[in-house]
Amino acid sequence: MTGSNVEEIAAAFADPEPSWVTLPPADVEAPAQLRDALDTFDAGERPAADAAARWLKTQALGAYQTARTRLLVVEHRVAGFYSLASAQVALRQHDRRRLGVDPVQVPAALVAWIAKDAGADTDGKTLLLHAAATARRVAALQATAVMVVDPFDAETTMMWRARFGFRPSAEPAERKRLWLPLQVLG
Repeated sequence: MTGSNVEEIAAAFADPEPSWVTLPPADVEAPAQLRDALDTFDAGERPAADAAARWLKTQALGAYQTARTRLLVVEHRVAGFYSLASAQVALRQHDRRRLGVDPVQVPAALVAWIAKDAGADTDGKTLLLHAAATARRVAALQATAVMVVDPFDAETTMMWRARFGFRPSAEPAERKRLWLPLQVLG
């Protein structure tokens, strides 16, 4: 990791305009303002929101080898974030046919974590659309057919399905991984 990422982060916190930055790995000294912003991030009291905020504060820096976390910095604070990783998802035969893919396990961009600060004016859809745009850029270099989420609980499952149209996968788990074609988001 170069110093330019740290400089980019410092510049984002100094600029009142919204900026997207990538969280650096744990072995890079993050600016104090970033650490303070992570510590004060509050996604609200719902269990899924609380878990996402705790993950951001305690594990996100250490997850750099397996996921990339993007922060939306607005007015000197973290307004929201998402973390993307590579994954696979099992789809039903009719879903694979509609997508034009053959294998049961389809390459996917996993939104591992996503949350907005409860006090931010940012809409969660903004975070998801940015994640989808990032995933589409990756898909140009590496096969990625769909975006997936692993809902935290039944309430979160309903939100993903009702608000964004995510569909259940063919996974056998009680809380199925949800998916959407990348083209739908955007």
